[in-house]
Amino acid sequence: MSEQPIHRRYVMIFAVACLAILLPVLVLNYLLGLRSLGGVAVVLEASRWQQETRGVTYAPPLSANRPFKSARLFDRLPEINAVVFGSSTAMSITQEMFPPGVSIYNFSQTGNELPVSLGEAEFMVQSYPGQWKLMLLPLDWALGFVFRPPTAVGAVTVAAPDAHTPQVGGEVRLTQQLQDALSLPRVKNLFSSLAQIVRSPAPVAALQALLFGTGGEIYRCPDGRPARDFDTIFRGTCTGFRYDGSATFANLEPVPVQRVETLIGSAVVPSSKYAIDLIKAGGVPQPQLLERLTRLAQDQRAAGGRLLLILPPLLPGMERAFLASPRLAPLLMQTKRDLAAWAQKANAVILDAGQSERYGCIAAEFVDEHHALPACYARIFARFWAADGYQLALAPTTKIPAGLYVPD
Repeated sequence: MSEQPIHRRYVMIFAVACLAILLPVLVLNYLLGLRSLGGVAVVLEASRWQQETRGVTYAPPLSANRPFKSARLFDRLPEINAVVFGSSTAMSITQEMFPPGVSIYNFSQTGNELPVSLGEAEFMVQSYPGQWKLMLLPLDWALGFVFRPPTAVGAVTVAAPDAHTPQVGGEVRLTQQLQDALSLPRVKNLFSSLAQIVRSPAPVAALQALLFGTGGEIYRCPDGRPARDFDTIFRGTCTGFRYDGSATFANLEPVPVQRVETLIGSAVVPSSKYAIDLIKAGGVPQPQLLERLTRLAQDQRAAGGRLLLILPPLLPGMERAFLASPRLAPLLMQTKRDLAAWAQKANAVILDAGQSERYGCIAAEFVDEHHALPACYARIFARFWAADGYQLALAPTTKIPAGLYVPD
């Protein structure tokens, strides 16, 4: 007998074995992936559950959270007088960081650039005049948001989702769904879920709940809060948003100390995502954005409230590295000078937290170069309020010391 039929038979057996293993994984993950595409019904159910329990949750997909955040904002509307806008760099800001009398909802969303966040703030001031004691808006220079023109963004409307709200992300091609079903995170998540089902006292019911149920079982987070997962990924990890809108970041690991220098070294390269917009704009903030911020600050004051702006915290040592770079330092210094001059002219306050180490933040309080965890933000706001920050940002007087606030 020739070797060729033997080899062919071996290949066929191997292919059948792989198919027998991969096909169930593909089918199960495809079904679970359909759940992860999200939908208005899941958004509304997750929002209702959080309103009733004050627990931790989110509606899938985690990376497109505007419908869920909008539903939560309008659920919380009767009981809040402050809103945090912005992108995920502001998601760690919690209710506990504010003085008595300030009740917040953190409306920050993944990838929400400044023109959109600014439009949201403008809409809320105009739609609910007099309600907002404080609006907090990040100015992310490191992500380039303060340098980009808002020409592509029209009027922004904030509304709670309803039956007519389109599905997040629109139509997703079948090939993309199948690729996602065989991706490593999905496969690892599936086997983790199956292991939990095997250990469950009612495995059949647990499998049915995983495949067809809207939400998982309620469980407790380490801090005692209830949690419920409306997606199948990151189950049992307390990943999602708290009642105040802040994110837990429980699916991410803190930055290891040994990686700090490498991350900072990569950040200060002129071609990095942190430097490219700074260089392209010559360090000059977008004038149109500053004009709109001026009007927003005026509208807030006229309605009896205040606008507090913040330069979000960066990984300790990162901004100092920019200021030590011969090419980048003059550009970043230009940005800071322009923002300080604008703030004084507009009678606004900018809390500069870029050098997070000046507030006592450490690398373990970050998940990457520009996402700080609540522990870091708590240090920043504690320092700010203690240094007459209440008088700076909230006192009912038009003669507040305006400008760029940095700790002594």
